[in-house]
Amino acid sequence: MTTPVPAIASAKNQWLYQHIDVKYPTKECLEGRKLYKQRIANMSYKTLAELNWQSSETHPSLEIHKVDFHRLTVMFALMQAKHWPQQAEQDLIVEFLTQIIYSEPCELYLGFVDGNPVAASIVTHLEGQLLLSDFFVEESVKEPFVASLLALVDGDKIDNSDVYLEI
Repeated sequence: MTTPVPAIASAKNQWLYQHIDVKYPTKECLEGRKLYKQRIANMSYKTLAELNWQSSETHPSLEIHKVDFHRLTVMFALMQAKHWPQQAEQDLIVEFLTQIIYSEPCELYLGFVDGNPVAASIVTHLEGQLLLSDFFVEESVKEPFVASLLALVDGDKIDNSDVYLEI
């Protein structure tokens, strides 16, 4: 059974795609977007209420940083690229994602433990809803990353039925 894609997830996807809607996008960006679309077609979405989310688990060394300059964008893209097994595909995803320009309704975040990147996600705010998506998270910090990210973006103050996770 396919889970309907919530409007906030469609908005996030359109936000990503529009970054290469330019007069002369590179072939690599277009191929990267194609790969991304193939991957995202298999995602499902659940609200925190549906997941009975209660976690307040923390990790003592986990630091979360908003991506707000190009070097962190590259790091975000490199982490996301790990979803693809082939180096050629990873290169195309990096080319696609490094075109991101910081703008609403989405923000990129990275998680670090002892200075090493261990987590990445996109947070989308739209019309009183929140979407946490595009996770690349080491298993040992998965729940603490989500809990810390929710606290950081005030997602813990939004009703759990209005907070979506992409899974």
